Amino acid sequence: MNLDMKERKILKELLLNSRIPITLLARKVGVSREVALYRVNKLRKDVIKGFYTMIDTRKLGFHRHACFMQLKGVSAEEEAGFIRYLAGQEHITYLGPVIGRWNVVFDILARDDEQLKQIMDGIMRELPGKVDNYVIAGTLLKEEMFPTKIVGITQHAKDARPVKSKRYELDDTDKIILGLLSDNPRLEYTEISSKLKMTANSIRYRIRNLEKSGIVQGYSISVDMKRLGLDFYNLQLKITNPARMGMLVSFLRSHPKSIYYYRYLGHENWDIDVGVVVRDSLELRDFILDLRKSFTDTVKLFDLYVVTEETKANYPSKELLRNC
Repeated sequence: MNLDMKERKILKELLLNSRIPITLLARKVGVSREVALYRVNKLRKDVIKGFYTMIDTRKLGFHRHACFMQLKGVSAEEEAGFIRYLAGQEHITYLGPVIGRWNVVFDILARDDEQLKQIMDGIMRELPGKVDNYVIAGTLLKEEMFPTKIVGITQHAKDARPVKSKRYELDDTDKIILGLLSDNPRLEYTEISSKLKMTANSIRYRIRNLEKSGIVQGYSISVDMKRLGLDFYNLQLKITNPARMGMLVSFLRSHPKSIYYYRYLGHENWDIDVGVVVRDSLELRDFILDLRKSFTDTVKLFDLYVVTEETKANYPSKELLRNC
């Protein structure tokens, strides 16, 4: 699907803030309110898979663990059933089948190592004897995302989540509001207030407090990259010269093909995941050549895989928020 410049601008604004009022969106894009609303609705049918709220789960007492799993002797039907099982688990956030060394990649939210073990034990029981290998990445040190590059617009965004965060105590009303926003960040204050039997000003005050506390870090959208003619790869890199890490980050921020990086501590095989969107394998090769040319003494490519589908976006479930 080919997007015109107005559609790209609309997607850019929604990627940066999917809660933006339609009137403000129209003004930023340079169209009337009616045209903006029409185009957003059309994009929701064609490209936008969903709207979501970015929540710092560490402030709710959870640690995020990336799990990379390799299966054996599993039919297509069994793999599909396993992915459906994972998608239904409240502690699983991001989830997707991939092609490469791994078969499926997902994130786990756990309060501590004991809960992580319990979750993994349950996952292993779902496919007894058919998990050949799995790796859980080390502690997440830093992450940044550059989502507007998906629509060809390079714009550096702030870090998605600060590394250091303190536990924040929510009351039951906060949890309900978080669940509603997680389901649909475009809900108006009046819509939320009618559900909770509170004034719109009270809802506005609570949401602003959630934003100021850092629990709500923003609002974005999930985009169907296939519809845009894009392939989504993840590169796993080993850092061999940490002194040049800052230059590598600058490279990833400015390169038009890189859309995120996650930097880990404590993994023996790789230190950083890098997301890349390209139109074909030749563009992927060009990105890797650019990387190697600039950072021969800094990184080694450990592995890469292509993400075939984003089965579950990277946000916590309503059930998890309700019980946090």
